[in-house]
Amino acid sequence: MGEKSVETKRVAVIATIIAAALLVVAFFLPYAAGTQEFRDGLDLMSANPYSETLGMSNEDLADISLFEYAQIYGSSIDLGMGETFAMVYVPLTVAPAALGALTLLFALLRKPIPAIVFSVFTVAMTLLLSWDFEDRGVIPSDSYDWGVAKWVYLLAGIVVVACAVWQIVLRRQSKKA
Repeated sequence: MGEKSVETKRVAVIATIIAAALLVVAFFLPYAAGTQEFRDGLDLMSANPYSETLGMSNEDLADISLFEYAQIYGSSIDLGMGETFAMVYVPLTVAPAALGALTLLFALLRKPIPAIVFSVFTVAMTLLLSWDFEDRGVIPSDSYDWGVAKWVYLLAGIVVVACAVWQIVLRRQSKKA
């Protein structure tokens, strides 16, 4: 096995790990970005009972990550949304983080097939959440448009799959050589 082949494998592994790490990081990036009009309205409100109940500032509500959505949904009982709402939406909102972490774990372990599987599950879960948010009128809305996280999930998921397939191809080529 040549030095060039080893270097190519290393690049494929590192690219897979970086893309998988982005699946984890995306959980903390804005999934919903406040419209300018909504941001201006938040700036005008010094006290906001909604944000005080959540332990978040108005500034925190301008852009909301899936991590913050999980916090909001976890507080849904205090906000009068009901226990069932929390029981359904907290796991659905946290699932991309857990699946992304599993993708990263398998990328670090150099297991491309499980990395592909969990990357696909991560992207599928975010697509399901996006559909749900659109269906309920959460995003896009008068207050929010899509944040960068939606696109990071999609792009990073595709890159994980492509780089993991690249690893599989390189392994098969090295076995034939």
